[in-house]
Amino acid sequence: MKKLTTLALLLTTTLQVFAGEIKITANLTGFTDTAVVYLLSGQTPIAYQTLAQGKVELTAEVSETPDTYAIYVVENNQPYYTMLFVANETIEITAAKDDFPYQVKVNGSKHHNIKAQLDELQMPIHKKGEALKQEITALQQTAEWLKIEVQEKYVGTNGLANQLTKELKQVEADFILNNFDNAYTWTLLPYNTTAFDKTFYKAVYNKMTTEQKQTALGKKYLLASQSQRLTKGDAFIDINLLDKDLKAEKLSDYFNKDKEYVLVDLSSVSCPSSRQAFEITQELTKNTEKLQVVSVLQSPDVATYQQFGAYSTNNWSIVYAEDFTRTDTYIQYQENVTPTFLLFDKSGKLIDRWTGAIHQQKLEQYLGK
Repeated sequence: MKKLTTLALLLTTTLQVFAGEIKITANLTGFTDTAVVYLLSGQTPIAYQTLAQGKVELTAEVSETPDTYAIYVVENNQPYYTMLFVANETIEITAAKDDFPYQVKVNGSKHHNIKAQLDELQMPIHKKGEALKQEITALQQTAEWLKIEVQEKYVGTNGLANQLTKELKQVEADFILNNFDNAYTWTLLPYNTTAFDKTFYKAVYNKMTTEQKQTALGKKYLLASQSQRLTKGDAFIDINLLDKDLKAEKLSDYFNKDKEYVLVDLSSVSCPSSRQAFEITQELTKNTEKLQVVSVLQSPDVATYQQFGAYSTNNWSIVYAEDFTRTDTYIQYQENVTPTFLLFDKSGKLIDRWTGAIHQQKLEQYLGK
């Protein structure tokens, strides 16, 4: 008898009250019969089945209200996924392995169609992104990648990767404003309060009804319409933090002291670039008294954070901002890339900002080699 996977064991979680049932038939080619197909609600599997001759049938209790789910295929520890926007329906999914995540066909759903329209609009940009990813991977195997100007070209703040991200988000912004009263569009809104500029936020807020403006989401869009990314000379915005011992403190506690610079590092425990930058920060802070680094860590829970917080030193504090991405402060900063580095003088005025690719070179510019 095969052992149950971790995802399968999670199916024993607390039962909820549902109003309907979804039935999914998936025809998947290119996978072996060892592949396991899961239907996820959030990160919780609500149905799973091993693929048999390229076919699987999944049934689960769901709400009558359409919501976002994921089809998640695991083959030889390699994940493949696609997102669905469905309710209690009978649907058919058709895909080859290479169709994941954006070219999976979904038939029979009266709700998923609007998501498919956005996927189709963004598909040309996704294809450019895949080609760029392959180009970067090949470059990283050569000495050429060590040149700072090459890294800037591809993954710098204004590099090719970020340009494609901006193109994707612009398509999404236009889609949101053109399909505002659709239920799927409203699932996108909570993730877009730091992705654009005041013009977009104001346009969204103005499309809301009086009742919608009074909701928590409406208030976040109002705040976003009044916020903008810090520029040189702007003062830092205070953040409520927990130190490595989980004692309350504030970002302001680190200013107006004996350090010439304060570097605020907005990072995430799940971001590979953040973790790579930690190594650079750790090495460079060993040999300088000019710099105080405050790594504000986005973490799913306190226990995960504490594994990183333990590495704090005298001039490098790894702190925890609980639920930071859901706070008003997060919206006020308008920074949605990790890691983002904000370099302030000791009084709290912004000197410079950058993202992860050029972290070492930027710090050496101010601290010396």
